[in-house]
Amino acid sequence: MTDDALHFFAEVRVASCPSKPELEGMLGAVLGISEPRDTETPVDYGVMLDDCDRLVSFRREQIAPTGRDRMREDYY
Repeated sequence: MTDDALHFFAEVRVASCPSKPELEGMLGAVLGISEPRDTETPVDYGVMLDDCDRLVSFRREQIAPTGRDRMREDYY
């Protein structure tokens, strides 16, 4: 089950990204949520970062919800 604050189109800020520290602090929206088959595999969130043309995958602890939502029409 996913965190209620992290639903599709929720706006998030990158809190940490050890592999790409230049992404830290960037805003984006959740456009994908993985559905692991077992409870041992953590959920990943696909985030379309502002000013990027691709989804970046993050674990829950790497992103923080801003409390705002984006609109579907902003992306599709």
